[in-house]
Amino acid sequence: MRLGRKVSLGILGILFLIGCQGSSPSAQQGSPLAKEVVTVYRTPRCGCCGEYIRYLRDHDVAVHVIEQDDLTPLKQQWGIPESMRSCHTSRVGPYVVEGHVPLEAIARLLKERPNARGIALPGMPPGSPGMGGSRAGPLTIYLLTADGQARPWMEW
Repeated sequence: MRLGRKVSLGILGILFLIGCQGSSPSAQQGSPLAKEVVTVYRTPRCGCCGEYIRYLRDHDVAVHVIEQDDLTPLKQQWGIPESMRSCHTSRVGPYVVEGHVPLEAIARLLKERPNARGIALPGMPPGSPGMGGSRAGPLTIYLLTADGQARPWMEW
């Protein structure tokens, strides 16, 4: 009889823990990222790409990682201008997210759903998510328009 009670309490405990997993801050706030998976394409040898992935996961974002030795064909296929490129490229929903883009910009992109290819933070600026150092000032995130142009979209 005691074993049955212990098993029942154990099962209740597991069910309680499973139920609590759905109550992360991002899920409670109804974040546009709560139901999205960010697929990050990276090269196997890039350390800051791993840090960016950690940044996303630390903020309760579901991340799928695909490693490739050369990302240039993807960047060309998805219409990312050379001047906007960084070390890794992500996809979320129908959009491309190039570089060390902060979550605030990705959330805005998914909320507004502009007619665009995506957004980019070119290069590897210090103080951006996944990069060490501190920002010297605001960073400009660019909108990659449907016609292949890049225009300033937001400051971070």
